[in-house]
Amino acid sequence: MSLETSEDVKMTLKALEANNFEAKFVEDKREAVRLVLNLIPRGAVVGVGDSATLRQMSVLDELIRRGNRVIDPFSKEFTIDKPSLRGEIQREALKSDVFITSSNAITLDGKIVNVDAVGNRVVGMVFGPKKVIIVVGRNKLVHDVDEALSRIKDAIAPYHARRKALKTPCAATGVCNDCASPQRICNVTIILNKKPRRIESTVIVVDGDWGLSWDETWPRERVDRIKTNYDEVTWIFRE
Repeated sequence: MSLETSEDVKMTLKALEANNFEAKFVEDKREAVRLVLNLIPRGAVVGVGDSATLRQMSVLDELIRRGNRVIDPFSKEFTIDKPSLRGEIQREALKSDVFITSSNAITLDGKIVNVDAVGNRVVGMVFGPKKVIIVVGRNKLVHDVDEALSRIKDAIAPYHARRKALKTPCAATGVCNDCASPQRICNVTIILNKKPRRIESTVIVVDGDWGLSWDETWPRERVDRIKTNYDEVTWIFRE
């Protein structure tokens, strides 16, 4: 079961703060974008970890419009037009002043859980840029690490793999097979138990459903809406 009540959100924010993260809750997309812009200096170089949430909120567009240099390895330029440069751009993003991304799940006791294919997103959360901003929808809050990993491997990753047209067993079956496919996307699992030293880290929880995460007990129309909104900002990467 997911965390749906205001008390759940308050407990999660309090736990994040106890784990040395700065934690904020905002009511909507507009407030989230405003907060991100306030947290990032105008002259800062901003690196990006792949995130449907950020694309749905148009956060990166707003930063570019304001004049920030945004290094986004997952833009259409580097995923469709110039895919051979993506690895180089991913490494460049880790040298940015500020790194912005989302997360797969955040637990009630303030742990941040992520599963990656390459690892550039989780590396950016841990070391490199001096400031990290993690933006998540309320739909990504879970009770504990076990629930987070179960949701990621048995629901989120299979759907993501299918949407990307990857040749993995989970894309075909819809469930994790702990495969050894060359295109496997569950290669790196990192749990941030506490804020890593030597970085500033802010977690912004946004009310509503953002990015790709759901609980199987939710009404089907809600889950379908999450998938549809995700599909609208996600495309197949060229290798």
